[in-house]
Amino acid sequence: MHTRSDDEDDENDEDRSLDLLVRFVQSVFKKVSKRTRKAVRSVLPFPISTHLVGFSVNGTLLLTFLWILKAFLQVLCTLGSVVFVSILLIRGIWSGVSFLQESRNQKMDQLDMRNAWNNGAQPVT
Repeated sequence: MHTRSDDEDDENDEDRSLDLLVRFVQSVFKKVSKRTRKAVRSVLPFPISTHLVGFSVNGTLLLTFLWILKAFLQVLCTLGSVVFVSILLIRGIWSGVSFLQESRNQKMDQLDMRNAWNNGAQPVT
């Protein structure tokens, strides 16, 4: 049985995990940004402002991250759509087969009833 402290511990664990993930992403971003700024500074002429280079590099890195995230989400949405359409197709086929089977069974029952009447079976009076 869960107590209140168990639920709070679970929430704290989730918060800690999220905090660790955010810190990791920030750390990786800072390292990549620093290395990229150094590489760009070595190529660009000296009079260009360091702040402008940093702003450009960080903006480019953010746009790259968002572009990759967009591509990942497009793949997930496409796979989700394919699964959804597949399920609809399978359900449609299943319903069609079930309808045909039920229709065939009804026709067979009707034929059996007609044959019973034609073979001389008389209703009891």
